[in-house]
Order: sequence, then structure tokens, then C-alpha cells
Amino acid sequence: MTHEHDLVISNGTVVTPEHGTFEADVAADGETISAIAAPGTLSGETEIDATGKHVLPGAIDPHTHHGIYRGLEADAESESKSDLVGGVTTIGNYFRRAGAYEDIMPGYFEEAEPNYYHDYFFSLGLLSMEHVAEIPTIIEEFGITTFKWYMNYKDAAREKFGVDCDMHDDFGDAFIRKLAQQDVPTTLGYHSENVEITNALAGGNVYVTSESDDTDADEGEGYEVMVEEFPGYAETQSMVAGAALAKVHGYDDRFYAVHISAGETADELAALHDAGYRAWGETCIHYLALTTEECDERMKVNPPVRSKADQETLWERLADGTISTIGTDHCANLAENKFGEGIRDSLLGFPSTPVMLPLVLSEGVNEGRISLERAVEVTSTNAARAFNLYPKKGTVRVGSDADLAVVDLDETRTVTPELLHSVSGYSPYEGREVTGWPTQTVVKGELAYDDGDIVGTKGHGTHIDRPV
Repeated sequence: MTHEHDLVISNGTVVTPEHGTFEADVAADGETISAIAAPGTLSGETEIDATGKHVLPGAIDPHTHHGIYRGLEADAESESKSDLVGGVTTIGNYFRRAGAYEDIMPGYFEEAEPNYYHDYFFSLGLLSMEHVAEIPTIIEEFGITTFKWYMNYKDAAREKFGVDCDMHDDFGDAFIRKLAQQDVPTTLGYHSENVEITNALAGGNVYVTSESDDTDADEGEGYEVMVEEFPGYAETQSMVAGAALAKVHGYDDRFYAVHISAGETADELAALHDAGYRAWGETCIHYLALTTEECDERMKVNPPVRSKADQETLWERLADGTISTIGTDHCANLAENKFGEGIRDSLLGFPSTPVMLPLVLSEGVNEGRISLERAVEVTSTNAARAFNLYPKKGTVRVGSDADLAVVDLDETRTVTPELLHSVSGYSPYEGREVTGWPTQTVVKGELAYDDGDIVGTKGHGTHIDRPV
């Protein structure tokens, strides 16, 4: 028998927001989808039987921090390999450093390119007026069109990064105006935080805005101190202010509020949409799957995990279209380094990219909070649109990259570091039963994960130059 295609996923139920849900075979030749046809009509050199399962576009985690603790070379290999377990086929890595990016980025690409199992893209945090001036060069030379403004570094950037900038609104104004002037689509990720409020509540202790602090633990303090010192309203106010600045420059359709944690912030984003704003909103999987009461040092992150009421509002705003995407804020810190004497001197961040899609399927689809089509939108298609990757990524259609996840909505697994092939040695979801897992993950036409085994190739991934 002659095989028509390199790879075929047969007899599955394909799910895309654009075309709904339908039974089909999906074929790949080389790195792209080459055919979509009636079930049982295609054959390939490699065949995956998806009978009784769903075929989704590979998930995209637009918000990770690879390289922040262990260096990019190590994270690129271990974290992209782990991602495959959760059907993630593309990640966006937020990176910021003082100095000229024109000089920095070639070495960063050298660390990344040989080591990723799946594709990736960079979003650069700008820290100075000199960085703002570099925007056209960054786009032209490196194919990077997405950026970040860290409101949590206002008045701290000089000391933290050694830059000649306080990152006040004059900096942000210049940042947004420069982006709006570009001839290609760009996106501004915005960390919403009013630091004048949070610094005052923290009594000048900025422990949660640093990646590694050695402050003394206050005996008896628990996770609630995070929420008290970083209240939701400080996020909400900052998000509204940032969106307003973007709108006056006609840039609100490319303004992207990252890691929305508070229900009030999501509600205000909905109000902005009603008023004609076109801003994007992202939440993270931990705000949808955890609450303050169940958190400890493992879940230390900024902004912190909030209440059950916040969680339910976020799910509602995810369902109604207010929140468009889900990320993870993933950091690969090791268990032996993560935990300190208490909440204050434990490290920020935790690993979670490989559980993003399974938790959305388990807590969202299987619990009736969102449809499967909406789950695909918020874990893949919308991120591709927001970060200027679509239609290369984020959909199942001929000509798009053959990034695919074959999912069993009924499969229940207990989260362990071993299941996730985790280098961190811990998970904030360890011991949790989750229903809805990929059984196979395909990266650019290559079977990369097969029912518990990583079978992909290191270096198969590459940087996605944009615009695509």
C-alpha cells in the first residue's frame, strides 16, 4: 500500500472556533497540514487513530519566563519537553534585560535554537527610552513584534536593572506611540499594578517583585499576606489607566492586559468593551484552578491567587468573551530553591504550562463552564491572533503548521512531577485528579508525545519570526 502522507490522524473529532466541530482525518506533509478529509479516507507513513477522541490545534502558552532561574539553554530543553505532555506546541517567552537588545538577542537565540522541542517566540520587556528607540530594529532584525510594560518596576528599575529610567507614564506614553507608528502589527503586554498602592501596603517590602530575595520570614504569616499587600483593586485601577493611555493613541486593539487575577479587573475590562475599547485580557490557569485558602509557598506569584468569588467571575468573563486568552506565567524553579523559611523568602513563580490545557478541559469543559470550542479559542486560537502568529498557528486548516493535540476528554490522571516530566520536582497541582488529557501531541508534523512517552526531537522547534 502506498502511503499518501507523512502523518495522518484518523477518525477524530476536529475542533476549531472558525469551523466548529466535525469528524475528519487530518494529514500532514513536512511541517504543515496538507489535507482534511472524510474519516477513514487518508493514509500515512505514521498513523494515529483518534477514534473517540478530539483533535485540537496545539495549545499556545503566550506567557512563560524561560531562563529566569536556570538559564535559557536548560529551560528550553526541559520545559519544552514537559510542555508536550499537555498538548502545548508553542510558547511565548517574556524576556527583559538592561542593555541594547541589538547586542543581547543574538546570544539568546544561540541558547534557544538548538534546544526547543516545539516552536517559541519572544516578547521583550522594555526598560528605558533607549529600548523604546530600538523597537524598529527589534522588529526588523529579530522578527519580534510583541513587547511588555512592567508597571511593577515603576520607581524600581534604576536599582533593579541599572537603567536610566523610572518607567513613569512618560516612558509608557513614548512606548505606546512608538508601537502605534510601526507598519506591522505589534502587541503590548501590560502588567497591571499600582505600585504606589502595593508598596505602601507592603510597608516598603518589595519582596514579591523580585525573583530571588532573602528577606526574613515573619513567623505565622501565610498566603493571605500576598493578597492583603497586593489587592485586586490595585490591579484593576492600573489596567483601566493603561488601556485608556493606549486608546488615546488608537492602540487599544493591541493592548493586552496580562495575568488578570481579580474578578473586579475582569468586570472593568467588560465595561471598557461596552464603552468601545478593544483591549485584550489574559488570565492564568492558577487563577481559574486555585483559591487563596488552598495556597502556600508553592503558589507564590505576583499577582497572587485570590478568592473563590474572583475565580468564578474569571470563568464567567472567560465564557462571555471578555477574557480572550489563558497563560501560565510559568517559571522553572527547582524545589530545592523554591521554598524558604516562609512566604516572604520563597521564590516567585512555579511550573504549570503542561497542565494548562488539561485543567481547562477538566475544570472548564467537563464542569460545563465553557464549551470545547471556547476552550480551543482561549488556549490556542486567540493567543495566535493576539501575538501575530495566526493562521500559521492556532487552527486546524490546510497550510497551517501541523501542531495538533489528540485529546481524550474522559481520561483522568493524577498530577505528579513524573507525569509531567518535570525538572522542577514539584507542582502546585500535585495530587490533583484532572480529567481531560492529550494522548498524542504533534509538533510541525512530527509525533512528539505518545501516550506518556516523549518521542519528539530536541531542536525541532524554532523561533517564529513575525509578522508571519
